[in-house]
This record gives sequence, structure tokens and C-alpha cells, in this order.
Amino acid sequence: MIKNLLFVNACVRGSESRTKKLCDEFIKWLNNKEEYQIDECNLECEEIKPMKSESLIRRNQLLEDEKYTDEMFIYAKKFAEADSIVIGAPYWDLSFPALIKVYFEAVSVCGITFQYGADGIPMGMCHAEKLYYVTSCGGFIGNFNFGYDYIKGLSMLYGIKNTEMIAAEGLDIIGMDVDAQMRKALKRTKKL
Repeated sequence: MIKNLLFVNACVRGSESRTKKLCDEFIKWLNNKEEYQIDECNLECEEIKPMKSESLIRRNQLLEDEKYTDEMFIYAKKFAEADSIVIGAPYWDLSFPALIKVYFEAVSVCGITFQYGADGIPMGMCHAEKLYYVTSCGGFIGNFNFGYDYIKGLSMLYGIKNTEMIAAEGLDIIGMDVDAQMRKALKRTKKL
């Protein structure tokens, strides 16, 4: 049975993006391991806007009316229905590009990606068994992995119990063998 893989592409440097190259190789490896239908959501090409007063009022009214089929919820529905998710984003400013935050504002919809139980505790509604976070950075991430920590937190909210990070680090350090660092990051995937 072919599974659905959602690739959330926030690799904003196009063909020059080392993160995108890492994602392409990782998805190729993943697809060899298990057959996937790949659905790419290229955030640079999407018209996702940050939530503001007007859009929040509209979203709350749609939720109150239980109109989950509205186009406003397309990102949440695709995210909730995916069997596996790959998020590709460069490591910027101790985190990721702002497009990721805006995307997750559209994904975080009570009644689609999560719900609250009678006790007030959130329960995830997403189908994905695993989420992979793929990134690259000029230096080393160390203990400042705020982007992945944020994604991991949301994954728990959505009911996705398994998350993994694949990172190519040190790519802008003078004298660093960039190709070797990229291979090292991909080699780690064979242990997943």
C-alpha cells in the first residue's frame, strides 16, 4: 500500500539551498525504504498569511459552525491526513524561517489536528506515525535548537509521537568539507 508523505518545503534559497538538497536525498532514501506518494507544500509559493484579527474571527466562526471543509483549513487537513511528514528548513537565527511559524498557525486547528478532551487536555488527531525535521546550518546548533524543539512540541500536540532531526552542520566554517558534512547527515538516516 502506498503511503502519503507530506513534504513541507521552507528551503527558501531555491536550487542553491543545501537544506533542499539534503531533503531531496533524504526523501529519496525514505521512498526506497517504503513507497510514498509525495505531496510537496512549497511555502515560498503558497499564499499563507499570518493570523490577524479578521482571519481569526473568520476561522473561529467556521469552527463554531463546524465548516471544516473550508479552504482555510486545507493545510491542517493535509497535515492531519499524512502518513509521514518531512519538514525542510534552514537553521536561521537559532530557529527557522518565519514561513514555518505562519504555516503552523494554519495547521494548528482544533478539531482537525488536535482536540481537547473532557478534562481539558489536548489530544492529537494527526495520522502521521513520524515527523522528520531536516535542516542545515553554517555553524553548529549545539543546545540552541529552538526550531526543532518548537516542531517537537507541536508534534506532541498533534499526536505524532516520533520525531527525528537530520542536520548538516558546520557548512560555512572555513576549511570545512561541506560534501562530507552533507554525507555525514545522510549517513545518520540509515540508523533511523
